[in-house]
Amino acid sequence: MAQQNLAVKLCGVLQAQSQEEITAREWRLIGQEQDGSQVFTWVSKKNEREVMNIGVYANSTKTLNVLHTFDEKLNIIQASVNSTHSLLIYVVKILPKEDDNIKEALYCPYLISLLPDKISVPEEIEESSNRQIMVQYIYGKSNKYSPGIRNDRFLLFKHLEYIKIYRTPMFLNECDDGTERWGFDGIYPEPETIVKVFSWAQWDCVNQVLFYIHYRQPAQSFAEGEEVKSPSELTPTLSALQFHADLPHETVLNIPLSLGQAAGAGSACGSYEDDPLPLRVHDCGLDLHIVCDARGLLAICHHYLYKPLDDSTTSLVLEDSAELKESGVNFAYSITLLHHGCVVHSVVPDLPWNLAKSLRPSYTLYEDNHLLVNIPMLFTHLIDISLHHEPCSHIVIPVEETESGPSLAPLLGWGVHAMVDLNTLDVVTMNVAEKDLVATFKSNTTVENKLAIIHYLIQHEGNLELAEELVSWLCVNQREGLGGLQRVLQEYLVGYTYAITRRSLPASALPLMSMLPFTLHLKFADVKAGEVSVSVSQEKLWNSAAVVLAPRQRVSQFAEDAWTRLWAALATPPRRRLRPPDVLERLRVSLHCYQPEALSRCSTPLSPTANAPLASRRPSFAPQDALPFYELDVCTASKQEHIIAAR
Repeated sequence: MAQQNLAVKLCGVLQAQSQEEITAREWRLIGQEQDGSQVFTWVSKKNEREVMNIGVYANSTKTLNVLHTFDEKLNIIQASVNSTHSLLIYVVKILPKEDDNIKEALYCPYLISLLPDKISVPEEIEESSNRQIMVQYIYGKSNKYSPGIRNDRFLLFKHLEYIKIYRTPMFLNECDDGTERWGFDGIYPEPETIVKVFSWAQWDCVNQVLFYIHYRQPAQSFAEGEEVKSPSELTPTLSALQFHADLPHETVLNIPLSLGQAAGAGSACGSYEDDPLPLRVHDCGLDLHIVCDARGLLAICHHYLYKPLDDSTTSLVLEDSAELKESGVNFAYSITLLHHGCVVHSVVPDLPWNLAKSLRPSYTLYEDNHLLVNIPMLFTHLIDISLHHEPCSHIVIPVEETESGPSLAPLLGWGVHAMVDLNTLDVVTMNVAEKDLVATFKSNTTVENKLAIIHYLIQHEGNLELAEELVSWLCVNQREGLGGLQRVLQEYLVGYTYAITRRSLPASALPLMSMLPFTLHLKFADVKAGEVSVSVSQEKLWNSAAVVLAPRQRVSQFAEDAWTRLWAALATPPRRRLRPPDVLERLRVSLHCYQPEALSRCSTPLSPTANAPLASRRPSFAPQDALPFYELDVCTASKQEHIIAAR
């Protein structure tokens, strides 16, 4: 994992933009916008006094613009700026002190105009509250207003109470010298409450989607044998609001969740997690993270701890008790792959309580087909979530032991797979190196881990040479016995055939791949790598297609986005894949129609005639490549057509 430090880089940028000596310190990352820019605060000296600066940095242009300078040090935990960098909103967290009357931390949201013709005075948006408050500007250029009016919008989150949308109108005023300047008078209309009560929320700045969890009464079911829930028992529901530039926002997702006892309505663990990247509003009783991609991929990642009580029941860990400190707990995370309609449960059993409580997994989309879960101090988990086939494999790569683990968050505008440690501001590029895969394959790991590595190298990396090298090594070093070697060889042959066929097919024939076998192991299996054991299981979702809004119900029925692609993936019934024995049987039957052309090393030719002249042999073939018949340029069918005909 390559690293660079944001604080060091930004100090160099400031120094390059100024001729005076820069004394910037106490850098803090407090926000991120859709255009890939980040919002920072730092402390510097001005006229022998310490001041706090807030600025926005764009890595694409390597520029750091100072938005505002405060005369005192403030505990700004989160901020957002509009697309024109003319309005800034931020949240100050006031911590209780011994000599103050404040008993709990207070969140205070402010709005400040950055226009040059007006004195920048922070204005309080709402009264301070001990509930967590966050703010975020909505991006997207709007054309439905007149050219002289800008109507930027921002969201205000107040935990367990509401989510409001504010509009901050700006007007283009004509000056005395004939020029025009934007003006903001600090007056904005009454905000609209778009969500009333929520327990968790996350803002996706890339797709401009608001995810939030609220509670509903359970729907009455008439299914025979299904447990009837009490009307007073509330069910957590994950919803998503899609925001548009010129159209009203719309609810595109409603999915019931199973979060256990720790996430009951209104429950709290006593402290807040102030997460600016990605922007989340929640307390420490619910650790949820959503990964969304424009191709229609959606992964809901839920991390939790629980203590097994007996063979049939489990109990979620809710408090730090003396009994828990002395015994181990299960470190678990469940990933709902909505585009596949299934949930993947991963459990690391019997971790010490102090270690398990301090671990925070981070999630990122890796190379379009995998979800990379980084568990600091334990391992890196690579889960196959490809859109091309069902999820079936996962790779566990042990990491080096460290004293503490980073708190990683996705970073935009810094290249693919870029993450940032919010504690140290180190930029980390997540990368699964070949040497790590080779070392894991050759280590004393289970055969399921080896099968997943072969699948990854052949079908997703296209690294056939390394896969062949690992299979050859395993033939010499048969640590798993003949049974394990046989399974690896089967995976290599089936995966290699599938990958070669997929690359040779034209785009119009790619839907046929959904019927061909791509692996012999369609089930997640437990993996042990080094000293770490990971138990993985899979569970199907019921009626997953009904949770996404259909295209005909959308505000814009003909637009294509992540939600229309997700709906199409869920609405299309899965096609049954052929088993390798079925394919082999069909090929054997069809070969009788292709004799002796099946022996040809090139395209299947016409049957040779007995009196064919020697001059008709292709000159490209060497004498040692002579075939028992003469090849002609005229073909009746290709190998590809032969395979399709066998189906």
